[in-house]
Amino acid sequence: MALKYDFNLLCHDVIAHNARVYANEVAVVCEDKRLTWREVDEWTNRFANAIRELGLQHGDKVALLMSASIETFIAFWGSVKAGCVTVPLNVLLDNESLARLLNDSDAQIIFADSATEQKIDAIRSQLPNVPPDRFWTFGEEREGWQAARALIAAASPTPPEVVIRPGDSITILYTSGTTGVPKGVEHTHLSRLMYPLGFGMGLRIDRYSVAVLGTPPYASGTWITMIPTMYRGGRIVILRKFTADAFLQAIERERCTHAFLVPTQYISLLQEPHLTEYDLSSVRCLVTSGQPIAEKTYKALEMTFPNAGIYEVYGFTEGFACMRIPEDAARGKLKSVGKPLLLDDVRIIGEDGRELPPGETGEIVAHSIGMMKGYYKNPELTEQVTWYSPTGRSYMRTGDMGYLDEDGFLYISGRLKDMIKSGGMNVFAVDIEQVFMQHADVVEAAAIAVPHPKWGETPLVVVIPRAGADITEEELRAWANERLAAYQRVSRVVFRPDLPRAVYGKVQKEALRHEFGSGAPLEHVGGIH
Repeated sequence: MALKYDFNLLCHDVIAHNARVYANEVAVVCEDKRLTWREVDEWTNRFANAIRELGLQHGDKVALLMSASIETFIAFWGSVKAGCVTVPLNVLLDNESLARLLNDSDAQIIFADSATEQKIDAIRSQLPNVPPDRFWTFGEEREGWQAARALIAAASPTPPEVVIRPGDSITILYTSGTTGVPKGVEHTHLSRLMYPLGFGMGLRIDRYSVAVLGTPPYASGTWITMIPTMYRGGRIVILRKFTADAFLQAIERERCTHAFLVPTQYISLLQEPHLTEYDLSSVRCLVTSGQPIAEKTYKALEMTFPNAGIYEVYGFTEGFACMRIPEDAARGKLKSVGKPLLLDDVRIIGEDGRELPPGETGEIVAHSIGMMKGYYKNPELTEQVTWYSPTGRSYMRTGDMGYLDEDGFLYISGRLKDMIKSGGMNVFAVDIEQVFMQHADVVEAAAIAVPHPKWGETPLVVVIPRAGADITEEELRAWANERLAAYQRVSRVVFRPDLPRAVYGKVQKEALRHEFGSGAPLEHVGGIH
């Protein structure tokens, strides 16, 4: 009888595999709670069997509105083992957006915790797809809520009898809950292999790796270190909430080796007054993404984490990524975002849809094993973001502008919608921001276009100044304009204590454009061009 080949390489397969190979090794940690791989396998089996006993079927949607915790980890992967589609939602969503996304996802059951029950209670009457007996909480049982822990504990720990195929959906991730049209990114089990195959090798994760999760479970960036660490049988350290102190304590206590944070979080780490008191020698890899990291921040991280390489990721929830590794930076490619992950294919196209040669700036499009099925229930929007090559291969349009150099490294010029068209010239916000970030008194900067009667648009920069900074808005504007090209010069600088944030700290420029760019008059527009 011939050996039979099964495609048992998917995320749920890895949990069962680790339960055999790394049975008593610690798999996941959150504060004083720890589970081994054997225990993770057992509890995710229990969760899967529990929801199937409630009537959930293959492909049904399971919504999670939960803060980061071991319970959230178990619920997520237990839902996956059941063959369901997990819908993890941002706990910071406003009520209207939350109701809209729950309905759009066709969620049939909701799991919450003590911190999020009230948000669901406020919109319960707006959720016709969720029966009254399918509201479950990891908090205390009370009216309208059933006890999730008791449900799971009573279920069987044996593997659920579910056949999961690579093309089956695994998650719906919402990229934004603040617009009128939800964008639910639907991924398959196969597409999630981008993480262990691409990031796992790229970040040099092994069985002794310890990944600390400083971003929420609903954020795609969290998966960059989490999934590869799972595949290699390493350890995952969950922070209930990110603070610089909690993050640094976790590194010292658990001897963490890998971390993903966005630039805003790295800046907060570097401002921690007791930073030098922590033992950070275990850290081998720091990953950043979401927006460009300033060169001074990069250098400060190198000094603070002397054993760590700094990796920059450029990618999309919809599914592709490029990564710059430390060796790229050492070879003069620091300003690039590196090269595509394993087998990812990145091209640059012009306004006419034709591919551009190296060195020419256009829209970035990409094809990847990690690409989404599409936007859930929205084929029209999916088609809008698709570019077809002359051979008929489909690529995702990113809406970002950039170019490839002769060596195949990708450089980002900025979002197409962030482009400032001033006096007939295209001005990229990121170029202006990088100049401002060179000033010692600037913590963070965000450039946007604002209306101008002569030039059409002109740059305005909102700046978070360093605490105790002795510089005025006008002085900083003059300093920057001396270093910018004539067509890039800034008309106004505004100091703010913080910037509007989207998911896990990324600057929400749409809010700034709404405040400053929608016809709002400028007090001072001189000194440009």
